[in-house]
Amino acid sequence: QVGLGPLTARGPFGRQPVRGLRVRGLAMFYLLDLRDYLLVRPEYLGPGYHEYCHEHLRQKVEGTVKENTGIVIAVVECWKADKGKLQEGTGLVMVPMGYKALVLQLFKGEVVDCVCDEVTQLGFFGAIGPVRVFVSKSHLPEGWRYSEGDLDAGGGPAYVSGDGDQLIRVKSSVRVKLIA
Repeated sequence: QVGLGPLTARGPFGRQPVRGLRVRGLAMFYLLDLRDYLLVRPEYLGPGYHEYCHEHLRQKVEGTVKENTGIVIAVVECWKADKGKLQEGTGLVMVPMGYKALVLQLFKGEVVDCVCDEVTQLGFFGAIGPVRVFVSKSHLPEGWRYSEGDLDAGGGPAYVSGDGDQLIRVKSSVRVKLIA
């Protein structure tokens, strides 16, 4: 089993644990301070401007992949980093925003738990949050074989261990090591 691991944040001395936050098996989630720019149309510059900027930032960055950072799962808090500047020729206001985000980072060689969501003759697909991984049958331990199972009884396709006491089928929890 994966032990208790603290959430961490990037600080002045690299990644540091976030105080008071402990989540079982979530050592791949980090709280990071990030920056981005928003382009705001003039009609949103009146009352409700700040709420619009916060909501627009969430819609823009949640669920996206930031290069060298990871997948932004959620925006925890956000703030205006500076005054907005008028963009020439478009009439839009460019607003620099800072935000604290919960980010999923997966690394080569990391061992993670996933949930199998599809089984094929070539291997199986698993989900790690929003990330989908493929495990080839050549990377399964020796003795595992593909079986169509009893489709009428709801068994469906599965990989069965050599002694028959373990199965990997849809909705099975599987621990995998990321190799690429």
